[in-house]
Amino acid sequence: MRAIIFLLLICYTLIFPEKLQAQESQIEIVQAEALAGGIINGVEVRILRRNVIVRHQGMTLYCDSAYQYLKENNIDAFGRSRLINSDGATVTSNKMFYEGNVRMAKAIGDVVVTDEGKTLYTEELDYDLNGKLIYYSTGGKIVDAENLLTSQTGTYDVNSKIYYFTQNVVLQSLKDGDRLETNNLQYNSVTGISYFQGPSKITTKDGAVLYSDNGTYNTRTKESNFRGRPRIEDDKYILSGDSLYYDDQKKIGVALGNVRLTAKLDSVIIDGDVGRFWNREGISKVYGNAIMRQIAEKDTLYLTADTLLSINNENTKLLKAYYKTRIYRKDLQAICDSLVYNRRDSVIQFFRDPVVWSKGNQMTADSIDIALANNKIHKMYLKNKSFVISQDTVLNFNQLKGKYITAHFNQSNQIQRIDVKGNGESIYFVLEEGDTTLLGMNRAICTDMYFLFKEDNKLEIINYITKPDAEMIPPHELQEPQKKIKGFVWRKEERPSKEEMLRRRLLIF
Repeated sequence: MRAIIFLLLICYTLIFPEKLQAQESQIEIVQAEALAGGIINGVEVRILRRNVIVRHQGMTLYCDSAYQYLKENNIDAFGRSRLINSDGATVTSNKMFYEGNVRMAKAIGDVVVTDEGKTLYTEELDYDLNGKLIYYSTGGKIVDAENLLTSQTGTYDVNSKIYYFTQNVVLQSLKDGDRLETNNLQYNSVTGISYFQGPSKITTKDGAVLYSDNGTYNTRTKESNFRGRPRIEDDKYILSGDSLYYDDQKKIGVALGNVRLTAKLDSVIIDGDVGRFWNREGISKVYGNAIMRQIAEKDTLYLTADTLLSINNENTKLLKAYYKTRIYRKDLQAICDSLVYNRRDSVIQFFRDPVVWSKGNQMTADSIDIALANNKIHKMYLKNKSFVISQDTVLNFNQLKGKYITAHFNQSNQIQRIDVKGNGESIYFVLEEGDTTLLGMNRAICTDMYFLFKEDNKLEIINYITKPDAEMIPPHELQEPQKKIKGFVWRKEERPSKEEMLRRRLLIF
């Protein structure tokens, strides 16, 4: 007999599974101080009053009163409604509607959801107890121990503890005030990491602002990874690139691809392949096809190198350029292996095979220092193996050589005096009035000497400090070897041009 009953039960389950499931999933009344039955709008209803408690598949619902719809297996709860689910989430509201067959709840009015230290406030939400998902679209606020988050719409996955937000999303740190604004955000409340898409903005407690269209932000470690031409900006700098990493605690940033660093106070723009900056130390570094532009009212200075390093803090204001360094400005061009620009004393130092061109003059030495005054060349110091060459109107080369050479410039950035100290040698071609006919070549050897020039860059006076070994050679006696001092190299082809600098910049962007 037992075997027959068991077989019949199996057949019933196979033929009518939904009936058996419906009976097993019926909402259970645990408690009510008053119970009444009736027909409302043609539907059979149980009316439960005072201290109502019902249960259904791991969910417990408390309320002041409720309507239970037996056929539909639904319940409407009113007055201090509170739903506690087996997943740990608790929902309270003014009223709540629960559909038992699909395990869906709708909470309306002063809705509060609490789950593992996180609290959600909204006016209306839907709770899928099967999928363990909570939705709202009427604006919401979420608070935990670390952050305050607001948005127009949101979804909370109770299992993964991940939130999905859209429209007017603001994530603000309660500890330091950092603020993230976006329209599309995924926030993992376990790890504290937020993922955002679309135009987004992060404002740090120190006033730095980060902009990006795509990336992640760790609300605990304050580390950010951005993509889609992000940029970070504060009162001194703007840094942008194809991607950007920023650690707000250490104040360290790295930008990759088509990098641009702008120093607002100095009107300086630096482009390159990679940019790094250490904000606390006031250090920034751009390398890989680096090019700097210093914008001035009448002219722009271009500087290119493999690497550009800027140090700008209370103690030091330096710009360092190294490997294949090139400079262009209308009145000054230069090449060298490396240079240091001390912005405190306005001195630029060129190292390792430097060549400097100013107007028609070419200057070389083991090292060269340029002292600036009001952003113009004031003096130029050539140290060891110093050589100055200029070409006149009939293509002859006037030359000066010595151990140390100092060139003095006027306000028009023209050489007005050159001092030679130690092992001095000079060649100067004398032209008649009109600068078309050669009268002769003056060649002198003298330990120390100086030269004075007119406003038009023509030689006016040669003064030999000690007795020179000098001679004036007429044109018909001149031989080619006599026209050049030992070590003469004319390097016109290496002279940087503005077009070259602009082409290099276009290669980056």
